[in-house]
Amino acid sequence: MYKKENSTKLIIMGTLLLALGILSFLYEGIGIKIVSWTLAVVLLFIAYLNLKNINELKRYATKTEIAPFTSIQFILLFCAILLTLFPNKIQGLISSILGIYYIYSQLLRILKSRNNPYYKLGFGSIFKLIFWFVLVLSPFFLSRFIASILSLLIILLGVHLLSTGNRLKI
Repeated sequence: MYKKENSTKLIIMGTLLLALGILSFLYEGIGIKIVSWTLAVVLLFIAYLNLKNINELKRYATKTEIAPFTSIQFILLFCAILLTLFPNKIQGLISSILGIYYIYSQLLRILKSRNNPYYKLGFGSIFKLIFWFVLVLSPFFLSRFIASILSLLIILLGVHLLSTGNRLKI
């Protein structure tokens, strides 16, 4: 990969990644869509692996043993389609569901530990609770945060490929 004949390809990939990273960092909606579409691609890949598993199981397993894998297959494909078609709404829904789940688990942990003399409600527990409430009230907070981090990683990768391509060209 790091050969002189690949330097032009590395420069082109670096430039494209740099432009994509800057674009997704400046416009948050594009960053959220990129994260959603990336998750959809990952789900499609997992669905492909699951399909290979189903095809292998069909040789020797009964239909009742294969049924859970087939239902997982449909769920994966359905989620991938939803993430592709409605990226902003699904990201908000995922953030809200995560927030509600963690608020519930944090409140249960506090209620179970209230009679424990060694447990103290500290700053960390209160901070987590506030963070999850913010996540429920502003569901795009997590999506924007993840999109910003991924945009910065894409920019760094683009700069690395661009500099590597320039160094190999010399």
